[in-house]
Amino acid sequence: MATPSDERRIRNRPRLRTLDAEAGERHASWLELFFDLVFVLAVAQVARVLAGHPDAGGFLKYAVLFIPVWWAWVGFTFYADRFESEGPAYRILMFAAMLAVTGFALTLVGAFTPEGDQAFIICYVLVRLVLVMGYLRVAYYIPLARSFSMQYPIGLGAVSALLLGSLLVDPPLRYAIWAAALVLELLTPLLNLRAARVLPIDRSHIPERFGLFTIIVLGEAVIATAMGAAEVPWNVSTLATSWLGFAMAACIWWINFDFVEDSALTAGQLWRRFMYIYGHYVIVASIVAMGIGVEHAIKESNEAHLHFPTLALIAGGAAVYLTVITIIRLLTGVCKVVVPRVAAIVLMLSLLWIGPFVPPVLVMAAAFGLLTVGIWLEGFYVRDEVEAEEAAHLVPCEHAGEMTVFEPRIEPPIGCEECRKNNYKWVHLRLCLSCGHVGCCDSSVNKHATKHFHKTGHPIMASLEAGESWAWCYEDDRFVPLAKRVDGSG
Repeated sequence: MATPSDERRIRNRPRLRTLDAEAGERHASWLELFFDLVFVLAVAQVARVLAGHPDAGGFLKYAVLFIPVWWAWVGFTFYADRFESEGPAYRILMFAAMLAVTGFALTLVGAFTPEGDQAFIICYVLVRLVLVMGYLRVAYYIPLARSFSMQYPIGLGAVSALLLGSLLVDPPLRYAIWAAALVLELLTPLLNLRAARVLPIDRSHIPERFGLFTIIVLGEAVIATAMGAAEVPWNVSTLATSWLGFAMAACIWWINFDFVEDSALTAGQLWRRFMYIYGHYVIVASIVAMGIGVEHAIKESNEAHLHFPTLALIAGGAAVYLTVITIIRLLTGVCKVVVPRVAAIVLMLSLLWIGPFVPPVLVMAAAFGLLTVGIWLEGFYVRDEVEAEEAAHLVPCEHAGEMTVFEPRIEPPIGCEECRKNNYKWVHLRLCLSCGHVGCCDSSVNKHATKHFHKTGHPIMASLEAGESWAWCYEDDRFVPLAKRVDGSG
């Protein structure tokens, strides 16, 4: 029986939360919500880059700087999804990440300048090294996840070395190295696709987390609208433009949370999951760009027409947003309004040519009208659409009927049957759910659990480790839910 000190030690180490079939629906923790606050600052800082320079050069800088901000959030989100714990070590790790992200956020405005590059790179490398430390802990404590986890110390370690090395050379070679490092970082999750497929994600938690980040960028769009209204004298034009800007943000919220198909994020096919993840960058970046465009539109509302950079941010941002969410729905097979969506995208882009000849408020009204019509069409044609079936973290396999034995067949003390006979050592224990055989795991030297499968054909083994509740099907090469918890107390 585990002692209180054993229980504290187990609680303090990382564990694979998504293997617990009895965990039920999971929501963002208080720590995750606290963690998101530093990304409010980071998004605000990168938006400040675009707000100060809404031309082509400023937009390019904004688009590049938004990638590490968003990707850092994605990295910690998926780490927490699988390995979050309630222990002090995990909390300290996340607090360290928050501190690193805060420092990184404060360096964003100075990036791509001789005086700001060093601070920018050092702070970003610190952000990545905190995540590397987290995955090294996982690799140490969870042999099951070792293969999956080590791709991050390897990939992010190489990225960090490239970024630090770039400080030894001058631009433009420095920025070419940054680009290579960024590509490598984005490809790091693809280094071990089999492990990514095998280790499940939480299908209620992950979509909620992505939705919360979208709320962060929508909040930045609303703040940009308010800032624009605060910096101009109030009259009919400025008030109407401000109202239309807020209404556009409300439309984006409506479209995103009613009609953006996030089932791709939890799909079994990895290509759909990664398609949604990488597409999410374009979604959130375009929302922020629209918000900055609205801010400038309010400031220009008393002029004869909107400046072209402002038109590009509003109309181009909305068109890109609609294009990406349409592609996502097409690839998931649930888009029923392709023609109206394409028409809305074309009409939104046409504002780039019409805008210089009409008053600002008419451009804003037209953009708002297109988004509103899109919501009406989506709601009208999709009202009878069958909602995606809620999927469990783990899905039973065809061998589930062979799970009949949930207690070891040997007398206490429980240990690997073959190792005890030969005085061998083992790392972790596995229980055959067909006959009750106890064997050692694949991290042990002799791998008797796997050998038992090859000898008997019994397909499913369950963990006998304290704090773990999962089973592995050798036939289907994946984790499966347990019909009941195994008893390894002995």
